[in-house]
Amino acid sequence: MAFSNKSVLSIFLFFPLFMKAQIGITLGGIFNKATGWMIEDKNNLSTYQLPGNAISAGVNYEFNLNKNRIAFVPSFHFSAYKSEVKDVGTFSNKLVQFQFNMQVYILDLKGDCNCPTFSKKGDPIKKGLFATISPGAGYIENNIQGISSNQKNVYISPDLGFGLGYDIGLNEHITLTTFVNGYYFPVLKWPGLPYMLSLPSSGNRFANSDTSLQQIHAGITIRYHL
Repeated sequence: MAFSNKSVLSIFLFFPLFMKAQIGITLGGIFNKATGWMIEDKNNLSTYQLPGNAISAGVNYEFNLNKNRIAFVPSFHFSAYKSEVKDVGTFSNKLVQFQFNMQVYILDLKGDCNCPTFSKKGDPIKKGLFATISPGAGYIENNIQGISSNQKNVYISPDLGFGLGYDIGLNEHITLTTFVNGYYFPVLKWPGLPYMLSLPSSGNRFANSDTSLQQIHAGITIRYHL
């Protein structure tokens, strides 16, 4: 019997539900470094770091496809930042990031997938430590609200991340995970930034439109094992 397109799509979308899976909620901090967007203030011999650091919150869904300890964790997280720069305006940044994380339990790769780690016996470091490879993309919205002009720039950019994490099984259904991930966006553009700094009211301040962006994302995840 031939499968309809809807049947194939349903199997593709819900296949992970038949695997051993965990739903997670994440809270953490994001530390940003965008060298090109750093405002050099020649008036006060100071600098402003944009987009700045922010609190991040997100959700994820973890599933395993085989008996080796490799987990796939699609995730979304959101962060927002706002700062005032004298004589220029209010700078704000919103970031929605999607990552397709692959978690590899490097010290226990041949172990079973019976998660969470609470149910496993043995060395807790060996069974809980994992490395993450994380391709993804971010929706980035940068705004500047000035006295005489407002600038809004929106774009989507790919990124690549790597990191380390550690699972702590609290009971048979709940796992606490700590993590540190680094992300790299190769080329980002913010044409509104140098435009606002070119206005006479901004004084002697400078920044670029183009930059790369490096992020450090550290936090915790609470996962519920289905």
